[in-house]
Amino acid sequence: MNLLELLRSQARRFRCPVCGESMADCGIKVLAQQGNRALVRVTCSSCNDENLLQIVIQTEADLSTEPARPALFDEPRPADGAPIAGDELLDLHSFLADWSGDLRELTEK
Repeated sequence: MNLLELLRSQARRFRCPVCGESMADCGIKVLAQQGNRALVRVTCSSCNDENLLQIVIQTEADLSTEPARPALFDEPRPADGAPIAGDELLDLHSFLADWSGDLRELTEK
């Protein structure tokens, strides 16, 4: 089965995020493909909404091995997991609007 046939067989499982219609009859165009990755344009046949998708094809061999996880995911989460309040976000936005330094300077303060 080629990539286009595979994508077409999977498309019917999805609905358009804009109009909600089935993507079974959507337009699919493979724009670029390299190795197990492809850039695909999908167009809804009902509302003509277009989306660019990066597709990564996994083989059975890929599934049998545990994917490498960045060290970031192995770090413990902070004990205080309280959500960020709207006022805190507005304060941060105001602070960063006038910021002219780099990220290193920002995190060292």
